[in-house]
Amino acid sequence: MKMLRSFLAVFLLCSPALAADASVAGKKKHGGYPARYMLLESSSRNSQSLSTPVAAYVNDEGAEVALIGAIHVAEADYYARLNKLFGSYDVLLFEMIGGEGLRREEELRRKIDRNKPMGGLTLEEAREWNRMVEWRKRAALEEKSFLLGLLGSAYRELSAALGLQTQHQGIDYSAPHFIHADMTLAEFRQAQASKGENFASLMLKSMLSSLVEKPGAYQPNEFGMMVDLLAGNKAGLKNELMRIFAHAPNDLEDTVILEGRNSKCMEVFDQWRGKGVRRIGIFYGAAHLPGLHGALLERGYRLRDVQWLPAWSTMEKAGQD
Repeated sequence: MKMLRSFLAVFLLCSPALAADASVAGKKKHGGYPARYMLLESSSRNSQSLSTPVAAYVNDEGAEVALIGAIHVAEADYYARLNKLFGSYDVLLFEMIGGEGLRREEELRRKIDRNKPMGGLTLEEAREWNRMVEWRKRAALEEKSFLLGLLGSAYRELSAALGLQTQHQGIDYSAPHFIHADMTLAEFRQAQASKGENFASLMLKSMLSSLVEKPGAYQPNEFGMMVDLLAGNKAGLKNELMRIFAHAPNDLEDTVILEGRNSKCMEVFDQWRGKGVRRIGIFYGAAHLPGLHGALLERGYRLRDVQWLPAWSTMEKAGQD
């Protein structure tokens, strides 16, 4: 049981699925947003839905911004609806440490046809693709933090076990209006080093926090999860994980992984709003949204409305757009 809880601590450390209590008035108006950035709805313990926000803002000049919460593992329909939504923005800023070349990489990946000479690429495109492949290999070899290397496989294993998709599988990052708005891997490492912060210390903090029984805190049904896992009960596992995500504490205040990356995102945002772009979408992990919300208010934007997009659900499917 302790091992299961430790694994959940590792997953939650880098998951956007964190929530907090909100005022009664806020709950009535926007479902508790921005204090609550994951919304758990349920008709019973076996029929639940976990949603992320799409929060729309506007300023006095009529410029529009949307904060679109991300969750790294979700249902295929969730990512399909996001891909459709992204097309309505002039610019879509996205998060991913070290993802500055991702849009071009995905563009070339979708163009490759193994049945054609050079995979259907031009000579220059083939050279560019090979450089990208080699860079990925070097980055993987250089990465000393086992946690960063673990996350991709952990998300894939979790998604496979629950019949879900990873964010990378579901989102089309090749769209030409996608703009990287996160730290490069070098920037992230340097920022953590200057702050005396690293993944190992954050993971340890999260693991120790998860092992302490807190009065009034939600206590995961670890035995039930283990039984569901062994029995292949995907719905049971999903329901318990949704409850865990919706009640998890936020241990990332004043960290590079949260606040440092928020600053980087707004730095890129300021560059694009200065170019007169009218509609900007910001697609970031849901835990980042309260900080980004405050940054938008400081820049003269006001919250107009919030819609909640179901990411996980064990409810009966109804008609969706």
